[in-house]
Amino acid sequence: MVEAVGPEVTRFAPGDAVSVLLLGTGMSEDGIYADRAVVREDAVLSRPAGMDAPTGAAVWMSYLTAYGALIDVGRARPGDHVLITAASSSVGTAALQIGAIPIAVTRAEAKAEQLVRAGAAHVIATDHDDLADRVKDITGGEGARIVFDSIGGPGLTRLAQLVARDGALIVYGWLDPRPAPLPMNWPLNVHGYGVHHVFQDPDRTRRAHAFITAGLRTGALAPVIDRTFDLSAIADAHRHMEANGQVGKIIVTVRR
Repeated sequence: MVEAVGPEVTRFAPGDAVSVLLLGTGMSEDGIYADRAVVREDAVLSRPAGMDAPTGAAVWMSYLTAYGALIDVGRARPGDHVLITAASSSVGTAALQIGAIPIAVTRAEAKAEQLVRAGAAHVIATDHDDLADRVKDITGGEGARIVFDSIGGPGLTRLAQLVARDGALIVYGWLDPRPAPLPMNWPLNVHGYGVHHVFQDPDRTRRAHAFITAGLRTGALAPVIDRTFDLSAIADAHRHMEANGQVGKIIVTVRR
């Protein structure tokens, strides 16, 4: 909730319900752990009417990242197979609801049922399934038109081999910090994606906002919240995240 605005702020007023986005350099400089904070106007979006604060916190970064990559860059169409790694993450679960025929990839078979409930058409658990064989079976041997990856590292070459001819490998994270070789199975479109792609262009921002708010209104998009913690238990929230058992967004609330 906005408590006060600066003299040059025009888009918001005290009392407005808003969500704050992490822009710039991320948590190292723009992270916020506080019950009150001063943020830039361009890092704030209106919270849709009727949406509570925890849901508002779960929406924007996750869905804007997934929308920008799959729709704006990848041009996902009905009938396209979209392979989503780290599918139990907040961006992953958002992508399950945006991708045309979403194939969720997770390490743990125990998450399969939750991922189906979140929107996955297929689930591949790498602790049990052979990734390449399952993708081949699901896609009739063609591969996925889009592979949406947050892991990177040496495994990128293997993922690239799962992309359909003239498809797209879209990498938006580097959970594996090791160098990632350039895949050579061309023709292949490789994109390094960041959510700034949406925010650096006002038209893209408007389209993304309209797409997401419409999806929320119709119920086609429904943020997955794994667990909510009070700010006083922030250390427990981090431990829960590091245990890698969550499906969806971990939310931290503050007391007013």
